[in-house]
Amino acid sequence: MPRKQRIEFAGATYHIISRGNYRKDLFTIGKSGEAFEKALFETVQRCGWELYAYVIMSNHYHLAVRTPEANLVAGMKWLQSTFATRFNRFTGERGHVFQGRYKSILVSEGRSLTGLIDYIHLNPVRARIQPLEKLEQHSLSSFARYHDKQPLPVGLQRDEVLNLHGLPKTPRGMKLYRDHLAITEESQPRRKAELMKKYCRGWFIGTAEDKKEIAKELTSKTSAISWEGAELKELNESRWENLVVVELKRRKKTEKDLADSIKGALWKVEIAAKLKTETTASNPWIAQRLQMGHPNYVSNLVNAVS
Repeated sequence: MPRKQRIEFAGATYHIISRGNYRKDLFTIGKSGEAFEKALFETVQRCGWELYAYVIMSNHYHLAVRTPEANLVAGMKWLQSTFATRFNRFTGERGHVFQGRYKSILVSEGRSLTGLIDYIHLNPVRARIQPLEKLEQHSLSSFARYHDKQPLPVGLQRDEVLNLHGLPKTPRGMKLYRDHLAITEESQPRRKAELMKKYCRGWFIGTAEDKKEIAKELTSKTSAISWEGAELKELNESRWENLVVVELKRRKKTEKDLADSIKGALWKVEIAAKLKTETTASNPWIAQRLQMGHPNYVSNLVNAVS
């Protein structure tokens, strides 16, 4: 069976989200929020990550991070396991700290990334924890850190965030950035659900064109991988489609041949067998794509020639 894994490559940028187990408050117990922030900075330094933005809420966190090396999985494993060990040690608890697995969503550059950074920084405002004019008082966030007079932790990208927004890398630039957030929040006061859907769901944040291009690149280079998560159904199907296109071309067949040939044509069965051997393509998808009739017919035909 193809192995399941995260989307991971050098230079990838992600929106990472994770929640406390059972959705309980996790980062308000003692100094647990500060402990997670410390582990985060340690991870960024260890892995060479570029941290654009983060916010630690009562029971979840958001990160916008770029991985110059393909080490998302290793870094997240270290971050969450290290924090869990420390948390359980000072609370005397046992078991899992986080709810399920973290979510990692690819982000394209440009407006999609700046929009995500703003979304993360405005989380305390939309949760009505802090008013915008006192946003830096939500201490467990990059917005607060960007206002510190102390040197920034290694890897925290204040200058790059200002640059991405077209602002000067100065105290005035930070004031202009706050003004930008005020305008953004004023224009989107009731869009919480819409913004959550845009920035927290699926496998990719960006334009349709960017999404199509990255799907094509990933599926062409990773034929042995089955991407993890129901939200990656689209990406998996892109890889299945790529295999069908390649096999049709190799056999000098066309879409018209698919429609005109009998359901159990040997060449169709051979393509179906390849899909079932090398991918996680389902019988319904194969039956529809290769025009082979009922999904059960696919298994019967493949088993007959295998």
